[in-house]
Amino acid sequence: MLRLSLKTNSLPLTQHFYKRMQAFSRKFNIRFKKLFGDYFFLFLLITGVAVNYYFEMKANRAMKKFTADHELVQQYRGNADQVFVLGKAVLDFENHVLVYINTGDTAYLRELRDDQRSLQRDIVVLTDKLRTIVSQADMMELRQILQKKMAFESSLVDIYNAEGKAKATAAFLSDESVQVQKELSQQFSRVYDKAQAEIEKMNTKLRADRLDIISLDYAMPHLISFIFLAIGGFILFKILQVIRLNRNLSEAVEKEQKAQQVKDQFMDNMTHELRSPLNSVLGYTNLLLRSPLNGDQEKFVKSIRTSGELLLNVINEVLDFSKIKSGYIHFSNEPFSFREQMNALSDIVRDKIMEKGLTYECTIDENIPDNLKGDSSKLLQILLNLTSNAIKFTKEGSITVTATCKEKTAEKITVSVWVSDTGIGIPADKLPHIFDRFFQVTGAGSRNQSGGTGLGLSITREMLALQGGNILVESEEGKGSVFFVEIPYEIVGEKDGENDSDEHDTSRRSVLPFNMKVLVVDDNNMNRELVAFILRDFGVKYTLVPGGPEALSILSRENFDVVLMDLQMPGMDGRETTKRIREDLKIETPIVALSAYSHTQEKQKCLEAGMDAYLTKPVKDNDLFETLEMYAPATEPAAIDMVYLKSIAKGNTEYIESVILKVADNLPREIEELKQAVYENEQEKVNMLAHDMKTTFAVLGVSQAVAEPIRFLESWKVSPRSVVKAGKMLEIIEAVGAEVTFQILDTFANPDTKAGDGQVVN
Repeated sequence: MLRLSLKTNSLPLTQHFYKRMQAFSRKFNIRFKKLFGDYFFLFLLITGVAVNYYFEMKANRAMKKFTADHELVQQYRGNADQVFVLGKAVLDFENHVLVYINTGDTAYLRELRDDQRSLQRDIVVLTDKLRTIVSQADMMELRQILQKKMAFESSLVDIYNAEGKAKATAAFLSDESVQVQKELSQQFSRVYDKAQAEIEKMNTKLRADRLDIISLDYAMPHLISFIFLAIGGFILFKILQVIRLNRNLSEAVEKEQKAQQVKDQFMDNMTHELRSPLNSVLGYTNLLLRSPLNGDQEKFVKSIRTSGELLLNVINEVLDFSKIKSGYIHFSNEPFSFREQMNALSDIVRDKIMEKGLTYECTIDENIPDNLKGDSSKLLQILLNLTSNAIKFTKEGSITVTATCKEKTAEKITVSVWVSDTGIGIPADKLPHIFDRFFQVTGAGSRNQSGGTGLGLSITREMLALQGGNILVESEEGKGSVFFVEIPYEIVGEKDGENDSDEHDTSRRSVLPFNMKVLVVDDNNMNRELVAFILRDFGVKYTLVPGGPEALSILSRENFDVVLMDLQMPGMDGRETTKRIREDLKIETPIVALSAYSHTQEKQKCLEAGMDAYLTKPVKDNDLFETLEMYAPATEPAAIDMVYLKSIAKGNTEYIESVILKVADNLPREIEELKQAVYENEQEKVNMLAHDMKTTFAVLGVSQAVAEPIRFLESWKVSPRSVVKAGKMLEIIEAVGAEVTFQILDTFANPDTKAGDGQVVN
């Protein structure tokens, strides 16, 4: 009955416990199956790691101690061996004494003194090294016996010096000498034996430690094997589950990567196709600006250039889909003229304003300094985007752009720009979404103004946010809109702004060597001609070829200082051509890539192919000039052919004084007269003086050094840009003139100075 009672009563108890556990699980959101499934193995993993860590640390400590003790034993063994080294040194000292007694050579006296000092030092060092394994008493006794030995040997020297060789030899063979040597040998042996005994004790301990380490290494795997086997089984089960998911995921990723590659290739091709014509537009526009233009023409061309640069900026940012998607936009931080950017904005929109019959007003607060530091192209792009929208949605009335100073310190300023219009306005329900990507205002009033991608205002807000700025809008449907832009800038000094604000200013460039040779490789005829115009303006020699095979052919015959290599060419592209130049022709000439692609990966591929630099199309004049300047050959100093001059003079003192020295006296004055004529824009006088000076330099044998400057000044015509270049040419002539004047005076004015036949004096 008792057994039956227990059985019948246990069933309700089990059910009650199970129900309580379910309620507890629901209350605290605990899944016991999950806990005792996944987390049980997690507990085993943690336990296994902890056990493994404990035994690993214990084994590591034992190994470190064993290694340290082993190294210490080796050190002590080496120190003990020094006892024999010291004993040999004592014998060497004794031999030196005997040699001195037998030969009487006083040179050995200095060696004996050195031996004494060396022995005294060695015994001190040995005492310090053996202090832990040999008692100090034994070492002191060894030291005293050694001192006694050295004193006895020194007495032999004194006996020899006082009484002669026979007495000294007798003393050396005396009982005292034998006794001292015996005591020293016994003490050496005693010290060495005690050191060896201590070392043997340490070796015994090392052997015991080694057995402990072996036992620990043997036991440790057995202790954790069971835990890791259990974990391994669980992991294997999970791996089989994950493999199936990974297989599906890999297929999806592969499809996504292929789609991404197609998209990237499309973006690259689109960027290249857009930048290539832009390269010609901007390049020829810059060349046109260097030619004489009247006021309106120069303003129109500058507007073309500014619009082209803005279009290029849009291409760089908008067409690169990955940048737009990630919100990443690169910003420069260069000095610029704020008022110049505002004037550029007015020049660009003026035609559209006049076409629609609108009025336009742009006002700038006087508290805004003109020289600021930031990204000027982004400022112009932002304002042009807002102003173009205002013009687009305004049928009649006015467009107003107002720039004010919101906050200003000694170093920073926050500029606030309002762009207002009297257009159709924005409905109130559309205002919260006006800056959303791909959003366009649609309605009866805007139907005729539809178009665009809907990215303009979104990109504007992103660019402002990344520069620390902000944009707001107020609008009333039917009455117009006002966009408020706030953007911070640094304030720079007037001098700094002048140095860097105009990237198209070429007046501060140095002069490239006239004998520099550049090879231009490009399949596009317009691009080749554009680069040719730029190189011609730089004053360097150039050769144009349409492709890689032609470049390889001419490089195998001629030497060039720099190769400008286009990347996208049919047949043999730029990278393949570069590899052939490096590997087949074994030529190390600097190669500069010219490409419409701006990706970092593309630049890296070019460098890996063997190229030395990378320029993105459209290539700016300053960037190209700085790159060529980097690889320009060193300019050789002017050298007078003294052999030629002496052959003409033939020792005729009168000729030297009347012709050669007279040239040296007149040349600085002629150069100064030429400079004055250039500065006063006396074109005919400059042409005549340059022609006469060509003969002077030819007589001196240095016409090649000034050939390009003289040729330029002989046909020089006055223009604002040619005056700048004429000044640079004068710098070359002046430097060469100063050098040759010094060489003439140094060679011919001093009768004691003579140049050897066949020598070129530099």
